[in-house]
Amino acid sequence: MIKKKSQPALQNTVEALFTDRSQISYPGACKLLRASKRQTKMCTREIGFAKVLSIAKEQAITSCEETFQYDRWNCSLIYNRKAKRKVFNKIYRETAFIYALLAASITHAVAKSCASGELISCPCAGNFERNATWKVTGCGDDFKHGKRLTKNFLDFKHAGADQIAEIFKQDVMVGVDSIGEQLREVCKCHGFSGSCTTKTCWKRLGPFNSAMGLLKKHYHHALKQRIVNYTTKRAANPKFKKRMNSNRKNLLYLQRTPNLCISTKGRICRDRHNCATLCCGRGYVTSKRNVSSRCRCKMVNCCFVQCDTCVNEEDYFICK
Repeated sequence: MIKKKSQPALQNTVEALFTDRSQISYPGACKLLRASKRQTKMCTREIGFAKVLSIAKEQAITSCEETFQYDRWNCSLIYNRKAKRKVFNKIYRETAFIYALLAASITHAVAKSCASGELISCPCAGNFERNATWKVTGCGDDFKHGKRLTKNFLDFKHAGADQIAEIFKQDVMVGVDSIGEQLREVCKCHGFSGSCTTKTCWKRLGPFNSAMGLLKKHYHHALKQRIVNYTTKRAANPKFKKRMNSNRKNLLYLQRTPNLCISTKGRICRDRHNCATLCCGRGYVTSKRNVSSRCRCKMVNCCFVQCDTCVNEEDYFICK
């Protein structure tokens, strides 16, 4: 196993951002992790980037837990509650997904911060400060800048050229490109009386959750690879590169995920059908709980909706 200190910044950064679920603030400009000298310079130079990292970390972990809450793996850091079986000890399907997830989240957060004017290094930042109607000028979510800044921060170029590094880099690019696929053109018409004498268009991304469906699809369609000529150097030889090129748009991993059925005991299912897979055939227990919801809503004083709070009893299902 490679010691963390000797790992490239790419691996150290992804592991640090996904592993630390606390609100601890580290010394230095980046605040969220013990950054490399290169990353510290970036966080110092790119005003607002530390805040962007915080947004990216939070939305990545939150979206992951929401998306996988009814799956056998629910974004936990260890398998089957065993400390020795950590998600980063090997390159599992879940490990590949995390690399794609963090890269996608940083790219999305940067692109959105460009549109809001919070990141001054963006091409639109000066325009934002000078013109209050900056959106009309066509400045939108800057995916290209997000992609560039993400690769620079993860020190993509210096991640290595061996087979392991090539797999990690491909997983990162699958995540980044997943954000690019969500980019849409939005247009606004200008003219008298609603006419469209001129039209201004800009690029816009949806919320990060809109990309999670595609990322989860990549997770389920990830491809298991085999190291070619396994040596201590693990050089990416022509045979390995040729095989990677044929799978360029897929997440790649090396080791099979441990059986996760042990860890699903006591987990809550989405419904009875979900229990069939989540509970691994052990069955489930049905319980009752009270759920509050708005009810008997009515319009008051012309423009306000007033509702009561109703409490209903519903079933929920727990894996045996």
